[in-house]
Amino acid sequence: MTVLADRSFTHSIMPKNYSTSTTVTDVTDYKQDLFAYITIKRYTPKEFYSVIIDIGASKKSTAGYRQYLAYKAINNNADIDTTQTRAVNVQFGIGLTALIGLVAVKTPIGLVDFYVIKADTLFLFCFVDMDRLQVYYNNTTDTLIGPATAPGSKHITLPIIQQFKHLFLI
Repeated sequence: MTVLADRSFTHSIMPKNYSTSTTVTDVTDYKQDLFAYITIKRYTPKEFYSVIIDIGASKKSTAGYRQYLAYKAINNNADIDTTQTRAVNVQFGIGLTALIGLVAVKTPIGLVDFYVIKADTLFLFCFVDMDRLQVYYNNTTDTLIGPATAPGSKHITLPIIQQFKHLFLI
């Protein structure tokens, strides 16, 4: 898909008198390092930013490796399970990223399995896991609402803050 997109783009910017016999050099780096083009290292292993609600179409809760290291620094028993690395593909846009392993994270709304990937991203809590845990985001109150923990008790209400244009679970 990437090669096709690159060639389509090249074709769209070529002048109308472009000869089809002219060779266009393929400059796609198929072994590129996903961290190589980041100019601001916002999500480093030095600071854990919390879990954000993934408003994208992701079907798996994911976490970048650097943020995993920051989480592990404050939670020693958060080891990566590498036995499922070939069972899952993680895709952002049109590109795939390498899966490192799985880490189980105890959140205020329940246990969530995060797939640790080689990408500069936060802990992304996906809609599939929100459905599984029966929680939803209320955008008028900036809260995450979950089911009652005991019969007769109130629903769980957790505050959400907006930072870096993301919804962070406090």
